[in-house]
Amino acid sequence: MHVLFTLMFTLASLFIFVVAVLVIGVFAVTIFKGIAQWSSNNAQPVLTVPALVVTKRQHVSGSGHDSSTSTWYYVTFETVTDDLRQEFSVRSVDYSGLAEGDTGDLTYQGTRYKGFIRVRRPAAAPPPPPVLPVSNWTCGYCAASVPHNSPQCPACGSSQRAAALATTGTASAA
Repeated sequence: MHVLFTLMFTLASLFIFVVAVLVIGVFAVTIFKGIAQWSSNNAQPVLTVPALVVTKRQHVSGSGHDSSTSTWYYVTFETVTDDLRQEFSVRSVDYSGLAEGDTGDLTYQGTRYKGFIRVRRPAAAPPPPPVLPVSNWTCGYCAASVPHNSPQCPACGSSQRAAALATTGTASAA
């Protein structure tokens, strides 16, 4: 029986040691990744590019009974020049000041959001109206083809158009 207690005590001690090493390892990896990301961002140039606000989202955690909540805010931008989409974590003030569809100049460094200044870019010029085909008209008196810009038939001098006759049903000379 003494051997059984000794074995259980050894296994329990070993289990506690392994759990402690795992917890410390997770903390160490998390801290190392944070420092590596911070260092990588610092090595990147600060860029300002024209961008579009594509979407916004929030992540809320800890909303249980008798507990506080935490909210993280994220905004996805699409660069105008190369259609690159990037999501940045932003402060609540920046989040509330942006709307989907806003265009402006995005400033960032690596994965670090630095700011967004909304710019009202001029709208693209509307396309020109379509050019309608110009057709000649037919004289209602002599049935000659008349140029579209001529007010009367050069053959007979009538200004009666064949289409007008078709609606009235009479064929009278002008």
